[in-house]
Amino acid sequence: MTVINSSMKHLILLLIIASVFSCMEPDTEDLWTLNKLAHVDTEGYCRDVFISGDSVFVAAGQAGIQLWDISTITAPTLVWKKSLSELGVNKEISQVEYEPSIQQLFVLESNERPIHLDLSKGDTVFVVGQFSSEKTKEFRMITHNANSFTCYAADNDDGLKTSTFEFDSSFGLWFNTSGEEIASVGNPNGIDIYENEIVMTLDQLGIEAFHNENGLITSSYHIDLEGNSRAVSMINGGELFVASEEAGAFRLATGFSSQWENKVQFAKDLFVTHVTSTNNQIAVSCASNGLGLYEAMQPSAVEERGIHDIGYVYHSKFSNGYLFAASREGLQIFEIDE
Repeated sequence: MTVINSSMKHLILLLIIASVFSCMEPDTEDLWTLNKLAHVDTEGYCRDVFISGDSVFVAAGQAGIQLWDISTITAPTLVWKKSLSELGVNKEISQVEYEPSIQQLFVLESNERPIHLDLSKGDTVFVVGQFSSEKTKEFRMITHNANSFTCYAADNDDGLKTSTFEFDSSFGLWFNTSGEEIASVGNPNGIDIYENEIVMTLDQLGIEAFHNENGLITSSYHIDLEGNSRAVSMINGGELFVASEEAGAFRLATGFSSQWENKVQFAKDLFVTHVTSTNNQIAVSCASNGLGLYEAMQPSAVEERGIHDIGYVYHSKFSNGYLFAASREGLQIFEIDE
């Protein structure tokens, strides 16, 4: 009979533990490499980025807004910048969105009102003014034609707010011609739009979707989710990603119904502030945990492809095969090697 003494027991226990942890090691063949092409010092925290061709508009937090040229992707050059005082505001800039068809720029003073800037007059950056509601968390712009656009705002006080502007050529000014407030189930934090479908995040109450039928906006469905729903990114009218902070992120397929058809939770151990995707690639902004890379599998699965410590990341965007990360360390531009 074999006698197992105390030393042998400890040795066997160590071997078991080592075996368990070796099984937990990620398969490096499944991980994606993040290759940095450029790192731009934006002076203030880089909170958001919007790419239009070779132009990159940056919400530079305490430093205001900036325009960078990336015709040479490895060496971006500063075209112009506007400080908070030049914009006539006091708080940091948290969002930026540009409409190239009408050459108008829109930025958000954090938790205040969007700011309208006219870039149509050559090299001049003309501040038109602020509009919509205070406590705007995020907005999306829809251009109707060369003389009309509508702002859809996630108003933390009043729900979904719309503001339509039209250009009067006789005065050379944009006038707010109409708008409305649509009550939501909770107080919105984020918003995204795909064609006639609008989705807002509602903090601890998940998301609420709205349908726009020829200007008549009605609530379609509400889905409760774990965590604090922070931001939403729509892939199409029936599929979306939700950043839910301490609960990680969700991939949802809704099919325009009050119940989700597919729901996948991922990045559960990360604090997620934003999710963006292109084709099969998913980039997850994880605040102090950096940037997480994931792969969208069919029909609705999501597989991890690596977590990268690149500093504190707020948002990220894919454009023309590159990944742009808005971080406290500035704007960082990457290529993903699968």
